[in-house]
Amino acid sequence: MAGGFSAYPGTRDFFPEEMRVRQWMFDCQQSVCESYGYEPYGAPILELMDLYRQKSSEEIVNEQLYSFIDRGEREVAIRPEMTPTVARMVVARSARLQRPVRWYSIANFMRYERPGRGRLREFYQLNVDLLGASGMLADAEVLCLAVALMQSYGARRDQFVIRINHRSLYDTFFADLSVDLKLLGRLLDKREKLTAENFARELKELGLDDREEARVKEYLDLDREKLKSLDSPAARELSILLDYLGDTDAAESVVFDPGIMRGFDYYTGLIFEVNDCHPENKRALFGGGRYDALLKQMGGPDWPAVGFGMGDVTLENFLRSHDLLPAAGNRSGFFFASLEAELDLENQRLADKLRPAVPVEFYLGGRSKFGKQLELAEKKGYRYVLLRGSTEKAEGNVALKDLTTGKQESLPLEGLAAALKARC
Repeated sequence: MAGGFSAYPGTRDFFPEEMRVRQWMFDCQQSVCESYGYEPYGAPILELMDLYRQKSSEEIVNEQLYSFIDRGEREVAIRPEMTPTVARMVVARSARLQRPVRWYSIANFMRYERPGRGRLREFYQLNVDLLGASGMLADAEVLCLAVALMQSYGARRDQFVIRINHRSLYDTFFADLSVDLKLLGRLLDKREKLTAENFARELKELGLDDREEARVKEYLDLDREKLKSLDSPAARELSILLDYLGDTDAAESVVFDPGIMRGFDYYTGLIFEVNDCHPENKRALFGGGRYDALLKQMGGPDWPAVGFGMGDVTLENFLRSHDLLPAAGNRSGFFFASLEAELDLENQRLADKLRPAVPVEFYLGGRSKFGKQLELAEKKGYRYVLLRGSTEKAEGNVALKDLTTGKQESLPLEGLAAALKARC
């Protein structure tokens, strides 16, 4: 370990080749979100602690927050999630915002958790929020956007599934239960991580009687057909939503699952979770839901809201499991080799003229042989190398070598930037 220091446990250093992969992930997210009309926003990484005490889950506040007293004697925390922040921002500007508000952000967060596969203390997350729009069409838009994101990475429909539920369906189904519904909800949330015996034991430990245990089994046995027979507004909402999605690209990706609960207390309606279907990575990737009461609880307008967060750690594991990641070394742009020292200044000026259109890295390694320069370009992940010696200068062109195919062609200086941009 050079220098005796390493990254803080549960965080990552991103070297250039890793940054290229991460940026590709973020570029896909930006492209899909903006294709739906969502706009980017940003916020500070520090928030006042009270924001999370009021609006986050107890697990996050009590066990996972990085918090401290600043020099102004204020209790602050590093953000562990974005929904309370976006709610705070919308409340502050609600009188000037045009509804519905479609916002997205790609930001970093920290939670004090035990690092492991799919879970780190620092992570990056795409947050998508649709505020000021209620009803099935708003829920469907967010679900379709989530499917479009997965497809943008090349994921097939059999490689992931989106499981949906409704918080009110759960609340009304167990309205007469004698135990704390939050505790039961947390148990349902982790049910798939438990054996049948351990789930039954923990259910007993909650204090349910035989009738109530049978009621839980009846609830978990609900399927799409049984959903239609329930006399419940939430059941009707879910049935209508599933019928609508049957005519969209999300048809084969979205299923009803009464066991999906999610941990955040602010969810009021739709809840959903995206799961990997790979046998070696069967886990939740990301999720979200409807949080209609949050803005009003924060002193803002009574606007409905729905959204989700997609973390980069679980997403990268999914892409790696299904061999969907691009090669880490691939770089866009061009490597400009140095063939003759007397032309270096002139060629650097040419590189400057090209850079508004395409990325160009000019070789500055001294008088290395041409073969060594090609080897360097390949190691750096470039596919194309620009060559301009006295012969090319006399002919008024630049040679372009493709390191993948080994082919070389001559391109005229006039229109060179456009020709290179087409290859990018």
